[in-house]
Amino acid sequence: MTLLPLSVLLLSVNYILPQTSAFHTQKAVPPPLQIKKAPITTTSLALASTTATKKAKAKVKVDDSRTAPSEVVSKFDSYASTFEEHLVKDLKYCAPLDVAKSASERIATTRNGKPYASALDAGCGTGLAGPHLRPLVSGSLVGVDLSPKMVELAAELVVDDGEVPVVKDRMRRCAETARLALASEAPDRLYEGLFTADLLRLENAKLMEGYGLELEEIPMEPFDLIVSADVLVYFGAMDEILRVFSDRLAAGGDLIFTTETMNAGDYNWVETVSGRFAQSPEYVERMAADAGLAKVSQTAFTPRMESGEKVLGTLHIFTKP
Repeated sequence: MTLLPLSVLLLSVNYILPQTSAFHTQKAVPPPLQIKKAPITTTSLALASTTATKKAKAKVKVDDSRTAPSEVVSKFDSYASTFEEHLVKDLKYCAPLDVAKSASERIATTRNGKPYASALDAGCGTGLAGPHLRPLVSGSLVGVDLSPKMVELAAELVVDDGEVPVVKDRMRRCAETARLALASEAPDRLYEGLFTADLLRLENAKLMEGYGLELEEIPMEPFDLIVSADVLVYFGAMDEILRVFSDRLAAGGDLIFTTETMNAGDYNWVETVSGRFAQSPEYVERMAADAGLAKVSQTAFTPRMESGEKVLGTLHIFTKP
């Protein structure tokens, strides 16, 4: 038997074993390889071999192109009670408002002032976008989120449409027992329907019961408007989620959503040290086109602050021809 030199053996081992770090990225050129950034540095990238990546996936059986739904639920269920104060006050969170402003501009410029017939707030959280969306929708406003605790807070919201808001930002909440006690003077719920569901599995949506919501099931009819504010940061690959949105969007309807934006490079998406994902706008546009959507605009904006720095984001508007 011929013994291989030690240097050859070490080279073989380095080739077979995948590199590890806090970053995942996806190459922009086909075939898209999963890569991981080298530890500590932010500039050097070490590509794992295709064979090693396939072996690692087969062994772990984890979809690293999105944050695990169970992780999202755990995070936001525990975060729900302080979510609004922390994001809006401390992090200057504005993604829900900016998404609603874009929908309002679409009504004014391309819909001749006609409101949307229905809307889906995909990843509604505690309902921060709801008060801004409500005046823009003539029919059903439906919210969906993975976190039951977040949806409970959205379900407590009631319409606050007076000239002077009862509560700041019109985020007026009311327990169902108190609302029913007002009888004929009871305010309507802000959302007609609220559900817990994985956005990729809307057919399994569960009604948030006990809040007097009008809709018991997610409508099968397509929505005139779908918005998703600061939600797709938990998805790396955009192909599947954009197909789901396209399938749920009516012809002539609008899809408005935000993403975090990665630095220039030849990768489609990266997973950052925060655990969220960032994409290149060009990649998002390609995936949207593959899903049958036409670009209206992609605008750079700041969804929030983080560690005292502005987060680089993109606000996307697509329509379904």
